[in-house]
Amino acid sequence: MIQRHKKHIKLRGIDYAYTEWVKEPVPTSPDRTMIFLHGFMGSGAIFEELAEELLSKIPKDYRVIALDIIGHGHSEGAEMHYRFSTQEQVADLRSFIERMSDHPVILMGYSMGARLALSLALRYPKLLAGLILESGSFGIIDPTEAQTRQSLDGHRADELRANYSEFIRQWNRMPLFSTKHSKPLPKNYTTIQREQDPYWMANSLLGFGSGTMPCVHDQLSSLDTPTQLLVGGDDTKFIAINQRMHQQIPNSYLSIISESGHRVHNDAPKQWLSTIQSFIQLYL
Repeated sequence: MIQRHKKHIKLRGIDYAYTEWVKEPVPTSPDRTMIFLHGFMGSGAIFEELAEELLSKIPKDYRVIALDIIGHGHSEGAEMHYRFSTQEQVADLRSFIERMSDHPVILMGYSMGARLALSLALRYPKLLAGLILESGSFGIIDPTEAQTRQSLDGHRADELRANYSEFIRQWNRMPLFSTKHSKPLPKNYTTIQREQDPYWMANSLLGFGSGTMPCVHDQLSSLDTPTQLLVGGDDTKFIAINQRMHQQIPNSYLSIISESGHRVHNDAPKQWLSTIQSFIQLYL
């Protein structure tokens, strides 16, 4: 039997929401904690079924936690987009990990959550026993390209505030999410997107978009945390990015999941689960 608990915690002035899954009998002090970070316009709830299934397949002294990133889901946002910056979010995540566990944790991030997870891992490697990055990236190397992406995210933030429903429709039609084997989003996923606060989503784009995040490419070779890279077989752009990451990160493993796009966890959940399960069993 698996228990699920929805909780809140105050981190550096922000009220964060998270969900925790543990097996019965509940261990007094779990030896290993796994933390999930979602992508843009998501929440920890996108991992609900996956978290329960994964927990049923791994050792009973594990627990799984899914955090709602600042401004997403049931976590509080902030009026200033600076509060969504890499520096601020890494500080929040560090505080969360230290509050959740006395032991190094396994940190898994998808897309935006993967960028946050990687930034934390490079800054505070001793907090982590393992790192799993789904459709992750290290930022944009070329300054001109980064500025162009910042401008694009600024334009998207304006569109988002003007007509959020239309923005969601256009976002999900982007080529990144419309590859050959991309599956339609389940109802709970679309509900999560629809119920976000548009103002906070705009601030997330402005404060933590790909063009705003400091590029960490030149730091990857210093990362010695066991790292599992996951990318969809249809996601050609991110395959190239993750191949480059795999070459740079010494203790990394790259899995290209066939018949899936950017949202591997949605397009190929069984392969997603088996890859993570194998990584935990073999390397941690």
